[in-house]
Amino acid sequence: MIYIYEYFISFALSFIIAFAFTPVAKSIAFRIGAIDVPRDGRRMHKRPIPRLGGLAIITGFAVTILFNVILSLFDISGVFVPDLKLAGLMAGIAIIAAVGIIDDVKQLRAKIKLVFQLLAALVVVLTGTRIGIVTNPFSETGYTILSLPMSYFLTIMWIVGITNAINLIDGLDGLAAGVSSIASLSLFFVSVIRVDMEPDIYAAVITAALAGSTLGFLPYNFNPAKIFMGDTGATFLGFTLGVISIQGTLKAYTAISITVPLLALGLPLFDTVFAIIRRLFNRKPIMEADRGHLHHRLIDMGLSQKQSVAVMYATSAALGLCAIVLAEKGVFSAIILVLSVSVFIIAGARYMSELNSNGGNGMAALKERQHKEAMPNIITNGDAKMRKLKVMTVFGTRPDAVKMAPLVRELKKHQEIESYTCVTAQHRQMLDQVLEIFGIKPDFDLNIMQERQTLEQITVKALEGLSNVFEQVKPDVVLVHGDTATCFVASLAAFYKKIPVGHVEAGLRTFDKYSPFPEEMNRRLAGVLAEFHFAPTSANKANLLNEGVKEDKIYVTGNTVIDALMSTIDNNYVFRNELLKNIDYDSRKVIFVTAHRRENLGEPLRNICRALKRIVEKYEDVEVVYAVHLNPAVQETAREILLGQERVHLIDPIDVRETYNLINKCYMVMTDSGGIQEEAPALGKPVLVLRNDTERPEAVEAGTVKLAGTNEDNIVSMASTLIEDRNEYNRMAKAVNPYGDGKASQRIVQALLYEFGISTRKPEEFRV
Repeated sequence: MIYIYEYFISFALSFIIAFAFTPVAKSIAFRIGAIDVPRDGRRMHKRPIPRLGGLAIITGFAVTILFNVILSLFDISGVFVPDLKLAGLMAGIAIIAAVGIIDDVKQLRAKIKLVFQLLAALVVVLTGTRIGIVTNPFSETGYTILSLPMSYFLTIMWIVGITNAINLIDGLDGLAAGVSSIASLSLFFVSVIRVDMEPDIYAAVITAALAGSTLGFLPYNFNPAKIFMGDTGATFLGFTLGVISIQGTLKAYTAISITVPLLALGLPLFDTVFAIIRRLFNRKPIMEADRGHLHHRLIDMGLSQKQSVAVMYATSAALGLCAIVLAEKGVFSAIILVLSVSVFIIAGARYMSELNSNGGNGMAALKERQHKEAMPNIITNGDAKMRKLKVMTVFGTRPDAVKMAPLVRELKKHQEIESYTCVTAQHRQMLDQVLEIFGIKPDFDLNIMQERQTLEQITVKALEGLSNVFEQVKPDVVLVHGDTATCFVASLAAFYKKIPVGHVEAGLRTFDKYSPFPEEMNRRLAGVLAEFHFAPTSANKANLLNEGVKEDKIYVTGNTVIDALMSTIDNNYVFRNELLKNIDYDSRKVIFVTAHRRENLGEPLRNICRALKRIVEKYEDVEVVYAVHLNPAVQETAREILLGQERVHLIDPIDVRETYNLINKCYMVMTDSGGIQEEAPALGKPVLVLRNDTERPEAVEAGTVKLAGTNEDNIVSMASTLIEDRNEYNRMAKAVNPYGDGKASQRIVQALLYEFGISTRKPEEFRV
């Protein structure tokens, strides 16, 4: 291995680039809507995950190949000589990558993808890469020279077959990336350890770069995956492995030349062949997805995702090692190795399955007993006379109040329910506005707000106050909402009193505990403490399932904010705020802005304000209405940069009726609020989210919102697109809102009645 330096540089460079670029690819995926939302039982993940990781793999690989080409062109290193075959490979990769990115965003039909795969393979063939000779034990020479048409056909079928083989096994976190890495390394060692001929430097450099870029992505893809490679990555890996196996091992005219890549790529090839046979036998289209792949069968045996991936890694590594041994030592040694490793893998898989089965049943039984002991009896013994269900609704901020108000109203409609409302007044003034509009008079008001309050102060005061209220009322269930400190603390106080908790707006996740801060952890912790989970969407349900929540305790209800919205919108509404009343909404493009998130305080908020200033300076027909939060830190920044700016109106927070009707009349919305991401799309208004991530990826996927982040230039650019490009504006404005139909509160109440034995009717799930 005299060229070990070149090999190491190629591997290390591609690894570093892919590793560094994967977070960027994740951010891009959220921005363009490349999100995988689980909608069927075939998928193993239970939460929406960005699926553009292949872009990072391709970037690492392409930059490394370009680096080697530059070294060669400047005579710094002559070991990697670019030629027409390399140009064909890179052109084919460009086609595969472009189609993969489009598919990850738009979900192309299988036939369309196949056409472009055939085109990419044809490009490779026309630039000189093809299978020209195959082994033939019945021939005097030991091989057969193929005719040109047959050579083209076999080469294209091989490349397209391997391309789809890798794609088909991309069903578990880390599986396709790991198997591809192992296959790349196997082909690498076959290329450099060949006793009968010189090392294939070209194939070695490419497989080293491919292995490095895939392994650089893999840490983000291990279970639980933060990002998927998507079709972009899976088809790229399959295509490249297919091509390099021809350019490398298949160009030797020996009896084992065809066997080596078959072994190195044995696992995905076997799974593909088995899938085709299975679908033909069941009279189903070959391209129709199913749940019969090897990884599905391992899961069905009782193995966890990590265990299933480990088994398939071991299998792939064993086959790769056999390929290396076959090339180096011959057939007999390889056969012995295959048999030995097969026995070990099968025995290990069965052992893990039995271990999981024995442990799992015991835990399930224990959880079931705990659940039964925790649930209160609503039906009294003896005459089965029903007493009223005591429901305590707790909230403390304006957004929570808006979303809980329809539920409070719905609870009071039912004679079977004794409804109580407790507010912590974590936000005082803005909360009172909502209570007045919806006509809600709390039974308990803790009034904990103080100037410049800290999270610690909110937590301590709310916990003490709620504990006293729960002790006094002794509710059968406590309902909390969303992700505020009040939500978490109320859940904790109820837990201490052994009172079941119902979490409204459950299952939203960004999977970054510091973004949004502290809301992400408030929501997660409330979810751990909750007994009943009222998830707005099926994607939120999937998040909860992935965290181990029992499916029969999750109800997909839609979001109660749509219930509130529908009761407050009036097309003939006259604003009470004089400034809002005097704006010409017909001739002006009015942008409604809210920005107050704790993680945006400081420089991010300054960037947002500077971006707003640039937007109004750029467009004379644009006006900005910024409802400035009462937080002094927000007030100071907004007034420092925007006060006195022409066509920028800084107003105090307005009540919910004014807010909803302003959204209804405005041109577009820019916000870091979670709730407005749900509300504005229901009124057909595009939303730019002034955050780097969102716990509402359904809106990104549906196309109703886009992540603008807090970068000043990016905000200006994305706003400009919506102002100038009417087609893009209409695409967002007319997208289907995935968050509700106005009946969420009814579903939640019906679920409570069902859970406590008052009704036998289980609510139907909300579906888009």
